[in-house]
Amino acid sequence: MSTVTTVLASSSPSRLSLLRQAGIEPVVIRPQVDEHAVVDELSPQSVIDEVALLAQTKARAVTTALAQDLHENLVGTADTCVLIACDSLLELNGESVGKPGNAPATAEVWKRLRGKSAVLHTGHSVALLRRGRAGWDLIDQADAVGSTTLHTADISDEEIAAYCKTGEPFHVAGALTIDGYGAAFVESLEGDHTNVIGLSIPLARTLITGLGISWPDLWKITST
Repeated sequence: MSTVTTVLASSSPSRLSLLRQAGIEPVVIRPQVDEHAVVDELSPQSVIDEVALLAQTKARAVTTALAQDLHENLVGTADTCVLIACDSLLELNGESVGKPGNAPATAEVWKRLRGKSAVLHTGHSVALLRRGRAGWDLIDQADAVGSTTLHTADISDEEIAAYCKTGEPFHVAGALTIDGYGAAFVESLEGDHTNVIGLSIPLARTLITGLGISWPDLWKITST
């Protein structure tokens, strides 16, 4: 059993998979956040500001809920908890590109994106919590944004249509991901590849270590 409990404040299967591949089995708690309302209200000035704001808002939503409730899925876990929240957006020609949601929007993104470079930004907000009598107490927090430059292939209209048929790009930032069908359409990267998938494992380790927690304490190692 790990000596530190990890909470993933996200419903993203890709982020969950990344943590599992890194030896961490987190408790998943989905943040209740209206992202469009947050952006409309606070009007971030850049794509980097936007992903940082949304990651922090998601972390705050879950830490606030945990302050009032020990949470049934955290019963019997370690008394120290690390919470990780993230948000990703693609920056293309200075504009933010989120999840397109459907085939026409995906095709429009890819006709602008193919054969070009873009930057995938992922905001990270990490909170250190300790179990209290009625809930989890926030001890400290650290935030950062990871940025990775992608160079895409000059794919054809037929390839774009085929990619749309998979449904994969509808639900990922920038209408692409490198852990599925879209991997063939990204020719090279500058930066951390896990950041493109939605959670930079090296950056998360840096933030968590800065909070005084050793990364291996998060590992769930089963004895053989």
